This record gives sequence, C-alpha cells and structure tokens, in this order.
Amino acid sequence: MLDILRRGASGWLAKLLMGLLVASFVVWGVRYNDSGAGSNTLAQIGGRNITTVEYQRLFAEELKRMEAQSHQRIDPALAHKFGVDRQIFSGLMIDAQARQLNLGISDQALLERLKSQKSLQGANGEFDPAALRFMLQNLGMTEEGYFTTLRRDLVREQLLGSVTTGAPVSAALVDAFNQFEGEERTIDYFLLPAGKVPAPAKADDAKLKAYFEAHTDQYRAPEYRALGVLLASPEDIKSTILVGDDEAKGIYDATKSTYVVPERRHVQAMSFQDKAASDKAFAALKSGKDFMAVAIDSGLAEKDVDRGLITKADLLDKVVAEAAFKLDKDKVSDPVEGALATSILRVTEIQPGSTKSFDDAKAAIKDTRAREMAAKQLIDYRAKIEDERAGGRTLKEMPAKFPFKYTELPLADKAGLGTDGKPLATQLPNLQALLKTGYSSDIGIETDPIDLGKDGWAWVEVKDVKASRAKTFDEVKTDVEKANLDTDIAAALGKLAGDLAGRANKGEDFAKLAKESGSDVKTIAAVTRVTQNPDLPPAAIQLAFAVAKGGAATLGAADGKARIILRVSDIKPAKPLDADHAAKARKALTEKLAGGLESQYLAGIQQSLGFRVDEAQLNQLTNTGNGETDQ
Repeated sequence: MLDILRRGASGWLAKLLMGLLVASFVVWGVRYNDSGAGSNTLAQIGGRNITTVEYQRLFAEELKRMEAQSHQRIDPALAHKFGVDRQIFSGLMIDAQARQLNLGISDQALLERLKSQKSLQGANGEFDPAALRFMLQNLGMTEEGYFTTLRRDLVREQLLGSVTTGAPVSAALVDAFNQFEGEERTIDYFLLPAGKVPAPAKADDAKLKAYFEAHTDQYRAPEYRALGVLLASPEDIKSTILVGDDEAKGIYDATKSTYVVPERRHVQAMSFQDKAASDKAFAALKSGKDFMAVAIDSGLAEKDVDRGLITKADLLDKVVAEAAFKLDKDKVSDPVEGALATSILRVTEIQPGSTKSFDDAKAAIKDTRAREMAAKQLIDYRAKIEDERAGGRTLKEMPAKFPFKYTELPLADKAGLGTDGKPLATQLPNLQALLKTGYSSDIGIETDPIDLGKDGWAWVEVKDVKASRAKTFDEVKTDVEKANLDTDIAAALGKLAGDLAGRANKGEDFAKLAKESGSDVKTIAAVTRVTQNPDLPPAAIQLAFAVAKGGAATLGAADGKARIILRVSDIKPAKPLDADHAAKARKALTEKLAGGLESQYLAGIQQSLGFRVDEAQLNQLTNTGNGETDQ
C-alpha cells in the first residue's frame, strides 16, 4: 500500500477533476507553518513549528466542520472539552510521517472517491455541478484549497487504514465476547450495618500512640508559604484611556453583526431526491395527514426531519432557508426545489430577531476598547518593571512608581488553604497559578512574570516559609482516637461479614442469615457485567461474577461503613448470537482492536518524530490550566 501511495504522490489531477472537488465527508485540514521557533510557537512536530495563529485557524476550521455536520452552533469551550485540540495535533503527526515516507494519493484515486459521494449525485445518480458550487460556497473553500485538503485527508485515511486493519476477528473470539458480555446472574444480598458489632473498648494511650506511630504520614502539617504579589491588571489603567464616541461608533459599525440576534425558527423539513416522492408526500399532507407521520411513511427518520430551533444561516441550502424563513407559523410549504433536494417545510415556532442600538452598546464598546488598549500598554509596563527589578527595586516598592497594586498573601499551603484550614480570602485572579510559582521558588529568588491572559501580568515573591512537620501525638489525639475507633469497627464488621458469608457457603439458609443481621434479602435478576444498580456498587457486580453458582462473598458498601453479603443464586449463559448480532459484535470488536492499534501507532509517531506542545500557551488559548509538556 505504501508503494502505491508513493507512486501517487507524483501525479497531477486533470483540470476536469478540479470542477468536482466537493464532498461532505471532508475532514478539515492542517498546514504546517515553517517559520522558525519563537515566542508564538505553540507546538513542534518532527522539527516543524506550529504557531498560535496557525492553531487558531485550524481550530476555527475544525469547529466549522463540526457545526456543518451537526447543523447547530457549537460552543468553542465544548469543542476543547471534547478534545479537538488533541485531534488536530494527532492529524499533524500523521501528516508529518506521511511526508517523511513521501506518501501521496493518485489523481485517479481522488476522482473515484469524489464520484462515490452521494452528496454530489443528483436524482439520476450522476454528478450534479450545482451541488459542487453550493457545497464549496457553504464550506467557504476554493477549489484549489479543497484539492489540497482532500488529497491530504485521503493520505491520512489510507495511512491509518494500513495500520488499523488487523487480523479478522474469529468466530471463537466473537463467541467469547458474547459469553462475557451476555452472561446473566441472579444476585441475592443483604446489608450488615456497622451497628451490628458491639462498640469496641476505648483504646488506651499506648494503643493510640502505636496507631499514631504507624500512620505518622497522615498527621503531618503541610508546608505553608507567605507570598507577595504585584499584579499589573488592565483594570488598573483602563480608566486613564479615553475612547471617543466616533471611535466607538466605528467599532460598532464594523462589528454590527455581533449586536444582531438573528431570528430563530423551529424548522421541520422533508427532503427528497426525486419529484415523484415529494409530490406523493405533499398530496398526503393536503389530505390532512400529520406532517411527521407523512415523513415517517416516506422513509425519513424524525431526527433528520426535525432541524430544531435554528437561524437562517444554519440551513446550508439557501433556497430552502429563504422559503423556511418566509413561511407562516404552523403552515406547510409547497415543495421547494433547492440546490440539492426538493423539500417540504413546516415551521412550528418563531423567535423574532433583534438588534442592539449604538446607544445601548456604546458603554460596553468603550469599556472593551479601553481594556484592549490597556492590555497592550501592559507589555511596555512589563518591560519597565523588569528594568526596575534589575536595578534593585523590590516588588513592594513598585506601586510608588507604577499604577499597580502589591498584595501580601498570608501563609497558605499549595491548595490555597491557610493555617486555619480555610481558603485564602483574596481577590487576586488565578490563585493556583500564583501559588504554583510561589512553591517553585524560594525566599530571595526572582521569578519570571506570569501571563494571566485577560487579567494581566503578575510577579510573585516568597516572603516566608513554614516547613512541613510531623504533628505531635497531643495535637492530633482526638483525630487518632476517631480513626482508631473506625478501624476497630471496620475490622470487627469485616470479620462478622466474613463469618456470615462462610456460613452461607456451607449451606445455611441465606434469608435466616439476613434476619440474624437485622436485614431482609433483596434479589436482582438478569445482572450482566455492565449492569448498574443504585443499591449495589460496581465492585459488588464484579465480585458476583468471580464466585461460582451458590457461592457467597462480602465487600464494603458504598457508604464505607456497612458491609454487603451477596450470593449468586443463578447463572444463565449468554444466548447464541444470530447472524445479525454476530456481525455487529464482530464489528464492535474490530473497532476496539483498531482503536488500540491507532493509539499505539500515534504513540510510536510521537516518540520517533518528537512532539512538544507549549501547554501554557495552549491553556491560555483554551482558557484551561497551566504547564508545558514534552511528549
């Protein structure tokens, strides 16, 4: 396969192919930035640098692709949470190896892929030029740009395919998987509460001291540090920056679309590839039949028909969008011949749009602009403060020369808890970042300023250190007494529960044992390894699958106090799979194996090519944590 890819790398796509470059399957692409390393370098992959600007462009493209697939707006924060950033970096690593191996895709392979896309085909199954123009317009891509992206994506697809296509999953493995997943057990159980064991005798000091000596690491006072923080915040200087009405009006006019809340409509759309089907559905609607019922009778799924509450821009077909946003509420449209299909529409809800006036937006515009200008001025202030530090001025002396505040934080541990165990009361932003810097330095050591993003810059110095120490027995005697008591009760309860389980294994009546414990037997039938039950922790389910039929066992309850005594009263092997379910199981196993191979492959690329990402910059861009990672 790799030889085929190499041969394809030297080919050229005919001009006719450039007129076919569109398909809905595309995974948005990535281009490397070859600029030298610098402060804006976000990542390095195989010796190549990816800048923050490049990353932001890639992220925006991927977000747009996700929105096109889901037909709804996606919060960037949610995309970060779903791991889009790592997805982008994984793609970059695959691209790097593809270049290293000199891989490519032949023009013929590209052409065949394009011809196979249903989204490009008309009712006759042939390529539809109108679909091409429409999709390129909505994707916001040129033919040349799409050509580059598509060629790269197919290289990725085939390179990954050559790795993840493993040995066929055997029938024996499918059967074993079915037996593991589908075996059912019936579990009888009861609870043994902590109150069923007598209160242990009060421990004397000798026993408590022995417990204390065995657990001294649990009774250490943490290290505490007192910090001094100079915060250069945009808020401190933005009031000195005047933004005139004319400048604010210019910003408003340039960004007026951001002050527009577009009209939103709940749209339902039946789409058909041929006129006969749309005419049949429309006739059924005119006879009085329900809209969704007609859609289902036409072979359409409700999730595909109901587009939800959307804006006009959310509908890719502009002809259909115009019709939907002219339609009266609860009315059914005539068949609308769109660029890709014929649609019949219904609107069930209308939320009017609105536009915030300049007068209403002016104050916020001026405040935002002043803050932006202040943030830029902070760069100059940072350099001046660093010069003053080099000249011997302390952080505490800086407010006499600069319009910023110096704050002294009292002794606190790494988690931000004071010596009284309560969180520090401070208005300083990103306290964890300040503490992290303070705990990585020492008294008299100058640290680099911390970039707090929109909150400005901070300088941290260590004012005092109170070392971690082992607490004395007298300091923690009360805590030791409680811990020792809990340990004694747990031990006694565990012994009693073990005895009950042992008696059950010898054949004693399970209900009688439960009654002796002050409980009733509960039964859960048809339990599989993945069953979730609010009364039994997952560990209890797994334990039940580790004992034989009729066997009993015990473990701690979810509350950490009571004990569970359980017995497996019945075992039912999984039913044999029919052909359809066997095929689905084989597919699931194949995907699991492929996923594991892909993860190993990416780890191998990462190790061989080298991957370094500036986590501090990435976290600032994504508004998450701090740090830098070499992988």
